[in-house]
Amino acid sequence: MRLENTNVARTTAGTITVEFRGEGNDLITVRMSAEPGSADEAAIVRAKEMMAELVAAPSDRISPSAV
Repeated sequence: MRLENTNVARTTAGTITVEFRGEGNDLITVRMSAEPGSADEAAIVRAKEMMAELVAAPSDRISPSAV
């Protein structure tokens, strides 16, 4: 995915959502808990870390029913 835009939104109390938008309407959304007043840049970094951890996870630990 070729990244074109990144959006950060505080969706509910204690929750933050980071959206990575790519060409062709590709979208990856990461929702996580966040401290009040946390910086957007910190949320973007954490979202990238979470995606990297997911890629590294053994495929037998990822359940399609959890989606």
